[in-house]
Amino acid sequence: MEALLKELPLHHHLAQLMAQIGLPGFWRQMVLLLRGGVPLDNALAACYHADAPPRILEECDFQHQAVASPMALYCHGLYLLDPFYQYTQRPFVDGIHHLPDIAPDHFRQSEYFQRYMSGEVGVDEVQVLLRVDAGQVLSLSLGKASEFEPADIGKLRVMQPWLLSAMRRHWQLCSAPTPPSASLSDQLTQTLSHFGHGRLSEREAEVARLTLCGLSSKAIAQQLAISPETVKVHRRNLYLKLGVASHAELFNCYIEQLRGSET
Repeated sequence: MEALLKELPLHHHLAQLMAQIGLPGFWRQMVLLLRGGVPLDNALAACYHADAPPRILEECDFQHQAVASPMALYCHGLYLLDPFYQYTQRPFVDGIHHLPDIAPDHFRQSEYFQRYMSGEVGVDEVQVLLRVDAGQVLSLSLGKASEFEPADIGKLRVMQPWLLSAMRRHWQLCSAPTPPSASLSDQLTQTLSHFGHGRLSEREAEVARLTLCGLSSKAIAQQLAISPETVKVHRRNLYLKLGVASHAELFNCYIEQLRGSET
């Protein structure tokens, strides 16, 4: 009897979730249901687009921080550095995905993680990903200030079948959001894909972009089919041309370019 009583809140929240499918309260109710079984500090529902910025569907912060939402800056270009977004741009299996399984080597040493993600999302993240068509992926991000326990990941994987079914049905009942204009997409292309344009050589710009994405010298060398020593030479040259002396200053340079494109 005691075990059954403990499960009553879960079934109550599940009933509320079913009632919200196709309605504005769906995503928040889903987050509340999940938080009843797995510790969460924040959550974000979004729709990733193949050629446009993400569409934010719901934002939940359980830390009650009285600060401005970082979503404007994220959607204006920082999402291009997000390993989950990068992951959705190639074939993947719908379901639960854990940050350590999809992030590049040494990701937690990257400036994106240390200066943005760790403060806004946490040190660990799980996303429920569902491709709804060729160019759109539904994402439910679950962030935590400490690492998720293996048991928590296990609970989420047990929930996976009905999570995906509910998300898919909700999407079918709602009008698909219209992607942002092509002009904004062009601006974002200039911030990362053309980062350093006019100041760096093509190869130096490639090294800069991959460095911003958190790749190590070894990983960059493998991707560009050059030696790690050559990567270091390119990095030293691009630092000199951009007037920076570290990964942190390179990241700040990128942030300033993002902010400049907003004006």
